[in-house]
Amino acid sequence: MLDRFIRNFLNGQQIIHKIRHVQTVRLTFLHKCIKNECPAVLSWDTRMASTSSSRPSQSSKLLNDYRNNRIANLQLADLGNDVLEFARDPLGSRFIQQKLEGANPTETAHLMDALRGHVLTLALHINGCHVIRKALESVDRMSQIEIGNELSAQVLSLSRHKFGSLVIRCVLDHCTEHQKRPMLEQLLGNVLTLVMDQYGNFVIQHVIEHGLPEDRERIVRSLHENVLTLVMDQYGNFVIQHLIVHGLHEDRESIVRSLHENITSLSLHECGCRVIERLLEHCTEHQKRPMLEQLLGNVLTLVTDKYGSLVIRHVIEHGLPEDRERIVRSLHENVLTLVMDQYGCYVIEHLIVHGLPEDRERIVRSLHENITSMSVHKYGSLVIRCVLDNCTEHQKRPVLEQLLGNVLSLATDTYGSHVIRHVIEHGLPEDRESIVRSLHANVSTLVTDKFGSYVIEHVIVHGLPEDRERIVRSLQGNIIMNNGHLNSFCNVIHKCFIFGTMEQRNALIDEFCADNGSGSPPLLEMMKHPFGNKVVQKMMDVADSARRQKILLAIKTAPLKNTAKRSSESLTTVKVQQQRGGTEIG
Repeated sequence: MLDRFIRNFLNGQQIIHKIRHVQTVRLTFLHKCIKNECPAVLSWDTRMASTSSSRPSQSSKLLNDYRNNRIANLQLADLGNDVLEFARDPLGSRFIQQKLEGANPTETAHLMDALRGHVLTLALHINGCHVIRKALESVDRMSQIEIGNELSAQVLSLSRHKFGSLVIRCVLDHCTEHQKRPMLEQLLGNVLTLVMDQYGNFVIQHVIEHGLPEDRERIVRSLHENVLTLVMDQYGNFVIQHLIVHGLHEDRESIVRSLHENITSLSLHECGCRVIERLLEHCTEHQKRPMLEQLLGNVLTLVTDKYGSLVIRHVIEHGLPEDRERIVRSLHENVLTLVMDQYGCYVIEHLIVHGLPEDRERIVRSLHENITSMSVHKYGSLVIRCVLDNCTEHQKRPVLEQLLGNVLSLATDTYGSHVIRHVIEHGLPEDRESIVRSLHANVSTLVTDKFGSYVIEHVIVHGLPEDRERIVRSLQGNIIMNNGHLNSFCNVIHKCFIFGTMEQRNALIDEFCADNGSGSPPLLEMMKHPFGNKVVQKMMDVADSARRQKILLAIKTAPLKNTAKRSSESLTTVKVQQQRGGTEIG
């Protein structure tokens, strides 16, 4: 019974810390609002009023009853004059859509009567547009014509609207050629306006993919003189990509001719690089060879650019072996520089992953003299891990020898620790054993280091039982007494309790419950800190009955002091004393 109370108190201590923090933040925020430092908050009522004015002033009783599950077996025919109210409501809209799937002609006719004159308004509404789309799928041809007639006067504005564009695409999908031809004529007469619009571009893409060949041909003619501009447009580039993927051979040929003098500059452009990648994927070898020659002649410029590096990686992965070989030769003398470049490092990784064995051999030889310095570099460390993942044992052995000779300096480094952890998890048993031996004499230092502690945790999780045994034996005496407040140390202890054997857990619990010479066990000091508190809770979870009683006894016999302002950290001890029914000691 008592240990349940203690567990609740340990949890309660963390909650009180959080509540106090939230209260402090809230008070600071309110003070700023009073001083008009947060005017946006003060204008909330104004904004809410303006927003609510666009909503229906009052929901229908039928809709309210439906939303609150007060109506059973509601049908489309029951909606009556509430159809529009339902169509604009999230739940009501879904109800209409579901019922339309199995509706009979009489029900759909009643629905169309209610929608008549409101189709355009609903097509622009977040919920209403889905009702119109479902109606287009479900109603008869005459009803589709009625819907189309109401929309026809606003085809362009609908196509450029977030929800209206969805309705236009649905018309193109479900109406007959005769029904949708007037709409298509409006779209085809305004291609350039639509392709550079946030939503209009999707409508044109839809026609390219699903329309008649003659409609696609008209779009291609409209775009022909503006391909270069569209490729660099944030929306137009998607239409050009779509045309490359779904167009004809001659469409791609026309695009390549329009861009052939600007391949390198487009590869450096945020939008243009995507179009270049699509051309490399879908063009014939004859069509893309002039493009590749420009790219291969400017490799060093492209690989260190955010977007250019993506294009070169694409060539490495999907290009011919001889193209990849030319890239390797171009980069050979600059590998060390590129490995530490923000974008160049990913190109080198791509060569390691997708290149031939001789490509990897050449790259690794270029790195031999700088393994340690690259391992502690933000981008270089990524390449080292890629080498360890993808090279043969013979190729990476010189790399491993340098790593194993510098374990301690790497283990305490931001990026080097990732490399050592990678070897621990994925390396050979003998390499892991070498690392553990290097770490063993320094466990007491590493568990208190932000990055070294991650390495020790990795040994606990991925090492052998004897590796964990060595670590647990090292966690004794002063190291436990002095570090219960450190997040790094507490995380190591937490991992020991999760992955250790029962004997190892018991040994740690005995250390935490032992008198540290001051009459107080380290356990009590740990309970005062958020990280240590979490460890004590885990300790209670994994302890056997004898050790749990030992923990409870250590807490129950703790000396308490009465102070005018008791800190929140002592809350757990106070609660235990109160649970015992005792009085606080002055």
